[in-house]
Amino acid sequence: MYCLQLELLNYDIAPLWDASTYNAGFVAIKATAGCRQIYILSTEMTNKSKSLDDQAALNRAIGKVKKERSSFGVRALDRNIFLSGFSYFEESGRLFPRDNECNTLNVSRCPAVVHNNWIVSKAAKIYRFREHLMWLYDGDEQYYSSETRKYLTYTNPKRAKPTTSSGLSHKNVTEHELSALRTALAIGHLLNRVVILPRFHCRNLECPLNSIVCIKTFDASFAGCYRESSFLQHPKVPHSVKQGLINRELVMHRNKFLESSTAVNKIFRNDILQRLGDTTAAVVNVGSLLGVEISFNETTDESSFVRIVRHTFRRSTYRQI
Repeated sequence: MYCLQLELLNYDIAPLWDASTYNAGFVAIKATAGCRQIYILSTEMTNKSKSLDDQAALNRAIGKVKKERSSFGVRALDRNIFLSGFSYFEESGRLFPRDNECNTLNVSRCPAVVHNNWIVSKAAKIYRFREHLMWLYDGDEQYYSSETRKYLTYTNPKRAKPTTSSGLSHKNVTEHELSALRTALAIGHLLNRVVILPRFHCRNLECPLNSIVCIKTFDASFAGCYRESSFLQHPKVPHSVKQGLINRELVMHRNKFLESSTAVNKIFRNDILQRLGDTTAAVVNVGSLLGVEISFNETTDESSFVRIVRHTFRRSTYRQI
């Protein structure tokens, strides 16, 4: 890559900068004696101490080689072009993809590399890349490109800011939105439709699913049952799916609905089948599901799915720690 050659023009090694240290996951190096020494030292360090990770070992080795070799050159890769997960996603406040962000008029907004770190687990890394339209792998199951798969979507309406005298707390808003997600997954299971997630709310800001639940645990039960909120924007999703959305609102909510945390609308399984079971549209939007619960017949196999939904949400933070 030409830009990497420029980065190394007068240096031996140029790692990506990772907030406060050199990153071990993306490094441009020259085949010099100093660089070979760095990786020999790093290997020796991690072999001696199992608690020492490769990034800490790399930084210690760089420091040691710099002291021993006065001509050894090290620099961080250009921080506007080679970004860590912290810099690209968190520091800049990117929780979702931004329209027309990458353009020739502002190269700093069009990085060459984004390292998907500062988030824990492979499942969460894939989810975040998908949410940001940075994942293209379709797989044998045609994750994006299927023209026959059916989808269900719903909305999380923006809530008024909570006050001391009225309204829901931030914690209660999240709990209500997770309850709506449980309901959506149950409806999707009943109708054999994949649920396209809405955006959630974290202290009055829109946030993705990984801000509130552990994606690794969530995927253990629901991988394939859902899609990220930006799914319909992905270029591999067929035009027939993107244009095949119809609205079938299940509940007409009052403006002040759920000001009380006890407000619940129960909808029976047969009502769902009667109202939505014969719909052939590619995507059905059922509106807000806040306060909506589905009542299943306990003798049906759907009841076991509902029990799984109720007990497999594990709360987490954005970084999935």
